[in-house]
Amino acid sequence: MDQRKTGVRGEISRRAFLQGSALAGFGAFLAACTGGAQSPSAPASIAVPTPPPVSPSPSVAPSPTPKPIPTGPLEWATWEAYIDLVGKAAEAQKYAPGSSPTIVQFKKKYSVDVDYVEKINDNEEFFATLQAPFVSGLPTGWDLIVMTDWMAAQLISKGWIEQIDQSNVPNCVANLRDALRNQPWDAKNDFHYPWQSGMTGIGFNTKTLKAVNKPEPKSLKDLYALPANKITFLTESRDTFGLGLLKLGKSADPAQTTADDLQAVHDDIKPLTEKGLRFTGNDYLQDFAAKKVYAAMVWSGDLASSGTEGDTFVFPEEGVMVWTDNMMIPKGAKNKYTAELMMNFVYDPKIAAQIENYVYYVCPVNGAEDILKALNKSAPLDSYHLNLLFPPADIVAKQHNFQFLTPDLDKSLKELFLDLQGK
Repeated sequence: MDQRKTGVRGEISRRAFLQGSALAGFGAFLAACTGGAQSPSAPASIAVPTPPPVSPSPSVAPSPTPKPIPTGPLEWATWEAYIDLVGKAAEAQKYAPGSSPTIVQFKKKYSVDVDYVEKINDNEEFFATLQAPFVSGLPTGWDLIVMTDWMAAQLISKGWIEQIDQSNVPNCVANLRDALRNQPWDAKNDFHYPWQSGMTGIGFNTKTLKAVNKPEPKSLKDLYALPANKITFLTESRDTFGLGLLKLGKSADPAQTTADDLQAVHDDIKPLTEKGLRFTGNDYLQDFAAKKVYAAMVWSGDLASSGTEGDTFVFPEEGVMVWTDNMMIPKGAKNKYTAELMMNFVYDPKIAAQIENYVYYVCPVNGAEDILKALNKSAPLDSYHLNLLFPPADIVAKQHNFQFLTPDLDKSLKELFLDLQGK
């Protein structure tokens, strides 16, 4: 199976999608994204006593409770290359006001502004900006944030996330894929709804490698063999160490991982850092655009939608990491109701399909794939792009979830990773 192709936006219409079935193994992929490890339970909701209902007059129907008026602007913190874009913003892969059809349509429907900010480069870095207000019981300034499952679980367990009014998100309740329900850290989706799922593997630019006469990496061993000052790994320690375990032939199942395993990954990477290896978040996109790197650990959808000729994502021979990013409302958010409206809006299958038409990640919304199929039957996507959206069974079989670690392993991971980063 051809598992790679250049990510040139001009080669394929982003609205040309999906003839035939590409869903083999898709449910298994989403199940892998959820993981199976135990994690802290969400705080119990507090029961508030309510007065007994007053029976209406037989001749007068009860009035429905009026909904609040949406307020704004909605302050939304998220990652780069994570929503549909058009025009120059799409070419630059950088959001600008008015460049996302989804946000424009939301603003038109609800008459409220959206301040969509590509603020998140990695989970730890962004959490550092939230920790002080969270601990002090103050608003963070954000109404909606998007964070990876392991971090989402931690924030929920500490009581730092607002409970979602499910009556305001009927699309989420109805359309969330079954494989993403019943997470041990938020079983009833009281505090989160998934935004996208994806994979972590190897990215490179074919033209850049050809120009320097370097082979295209097919495995993690190939990636490590490239000049260290011309590759980057991820600041997401679970991705970097998870792939590092696979490279050494070890299990990336947290239930089987030991502190010695993590030490072995550290010792394998340390010589590369001494030769110039850097760690990046989403900002690897700028490195690729400037041709500063030959290859990198990357997230699956980014290079496929970069618009740069030759940008390529491959599934390493040893396997890939899987994960899910989640929408949440921080405690004390000023525009909670508007944030719930946005959650509900993007769980409309038509809107979800519109977003997938750009981002090339795995959609959590039931019904979106049927709309994708109908968008343009005359120009279906090739197998490379289909595999990113709907991973087939052979790719699912090589997926690993290294998200939820025991406290002791998490402590060891942080210490070892800080040493690799020179901190």
